[in-house]
Amino acid sequence: MDINNLKAFIEVAERKSFSRSAETLNLTQPAVSKRIAALESELDAKLFDRVGRTVHLTEAGRVLLPSARQISSELSRIEDVICNLGEEVGGTLSIGTNEHIGTHLLPSVLREFRKNHPRVELNLTFANSNDTLQAISNGSLEIALCSLPANAKIKNRSKFRAMEIWREKLVVVVDKTHPLANGEPVSMDLLVKCPAILPSTGSSIRTNIDDTLDDCGHEATVTIEASDFETIRSMTTIGLGWACLPNFMVNEQLAVLKFDGLALDYAVTLVRQHERTLSRAAQAFLDELPTRIT
Repeated sequence: MDINNLKAFIEVAERKSFSRSAETLNLTQPAVSKRIAALESELDAKLFDRVGRTVHLTEAGRVLLPSARQISSELSRIEDVICNLGEEVGGTLSIGTNEHIGTHLLPSVLREFRKNHPRVELNLTFANSNDTLQAISNGSLEIALCSLPANAKIKNRSKFRAMEIWREKLVVVVDKTHPLANGEPVSMDLLVKCPAILPSTGSSIRTNIDDTLDDCGHEATVTIEASDFETIRSMTTIGLGWACLPNFMVNEQLAVLKFDGLALDYAVTLVRQHERTLSRAAQAFLDELPTRIT
């Protein structure tokens, strides 16, 4: 069984699209289709149903997917072991994270890591924390950097090892022309009556904000939801509502509100599979990371 065909199958199964999978694999769409067709011919089974532009796994595809992931993960581990037989660290390091961490925190870390370990091939995947943790669980990613509420408990913790490496305070902000930006303390009652711009429903930080407000007997008046802090900051600076942002993202256009009752921290948390032995590349990354983000 050709491993490249198997990897193409995994990509299409996860992305539910031949075109998006082709972009990830740096192939043309016909080349991806050819690999899937070759695998289907070898197994004598149809693996996908194609409905319009969307593809869905057949029963045979659903049966194959867990084993395909396991095979791919084991082959990657073997490649890492062989690459690391020499003194210089090499192999592939698969990291999952979100756009906020990728924009504000990772560039300087990765620049230094590449300088120190030029033989390591970096494979970065950007997704929300839930999808990233799922990818860690099924072995398609080796490590993840997630934005989680400080001291958050990860579901199915027995499957993961988690290490908080950096913490930042979330502050409540409005643009400087907002009626609440008068320098006076703001009551919770008044705050929740104003439009709010918050992270997307279901995200860990949004859940933390909602739970904290609920504990105080309040609920935010959410008018805008966004998947990343950059968008939230942009919408806040033009006066569309209040928001919770990491303290370091506050700029000259924003005012931090003074009030008690909504103390929130978030943490950049490194997560890996509990039972998986780290490659030398991943261990080198971990060894450097705490000294880079503190």
